[in-house]
Amino acid sequence: MSLEFASSHIVWRQFEKPTTTPAVDDAQLKLVKDFVNGFFHSHGHVGQAQDAHAFRWYAAQNQAFQVMLKQLVGELASQALLKDLDLVVLAHWTPDVEVGCSVTNAIIHETGAHDAFGIALSDHGLSSTFLALQVIEDYLDDSHRENREKKALLLIADQDAIMYDCPGLARFNPAASACVVLLRSVPSERAGGQPGSIAFKHYRKVPFPATRQALDALLLTLAMFTPSEDRLPLLILTTPVFAEQLRQHAPLASHRIESWDESLLSCAPWARLEQIAPSSHRILLMLAQGDSLSCAGFVAGA
Repeated sequence: MSLEFASSHIVWRQFEKPTTTPAVDDAQLKLVKDFVNGFFHSHGHVGQAQDAHAFRWYAAQNQAFQVMLKQLVGELASQALLKDLDLVVLAHWTPDVEVGCSVTNAIIHETGAHDAFGIALSDHGLSSTFLALQVIEDYLDDSHRENREKKALLLIADQDAIMYDCPGLARFNPAASACVVLLRSVPSERAGGQPGSIAFKHYRKVPFPATRQALDALLLTLAMFTPSEDRLPLLILTTPVFAEQLRQHAPLASHRIESWDESLLSCAPWARLEQIAPSSHRILLMLAQGDSLSCAGFVAGA
């Protein structure tokens, strides 16, 4: 089976902050602060919820994941059938402002895909969407269904209203954003049959290439593509900092290297991929996180 999608089936948006702040409900605000204090206590954190953070969280209800994603799902539904989904996966880094909401269940109900299975991934940072592709491929390959096309919906969402100071988030100047990607798993003999299709190859997580020698060997280390695919031009999408590092390294600088808008958080690689909409290319999404490099590889057809 081959996991594919079209760039036209990537729908994303940055959501603006509300121009007016809702009236504060003291009882609701107390519930929010009590929840955060309980969360801190359960993790051995001695801090207390701050009013400024609670106000910001309370004012961001239009940035709840299901609110943002339902709008995008509605747009996607105008160009593709969604009620026959087999799998719905949510990938995110930041927490949802709607505590306790099952976003996948809400979207399954919204699409009418009542036989779909829903899961969420949030513990791999900004690379959760890369891992989600491998999860989707493995699930659809292993599902006990007839040899037919199977479909999955990847939901991506992050928002900027969190309940504590987080310099790691603030440095991105983040914006609430969401993205949906419709993927299909088709028998290998029918792979690439859809015009403009982009086929997922592999997910890899390798040690960060901290030396020139490691950078020289990076493509061989990743081993993403077949010999015939290696003849296609390579497009690398990554963060601005790593993109500049790659451009200064001669063996990799000959490839097309593009960066994404980090303020879009988990949606950033997908928004850039939709904007470029490459054809007849190998594609590598690369994200450095600590001492590791997470990568997802694709081949875009003609």
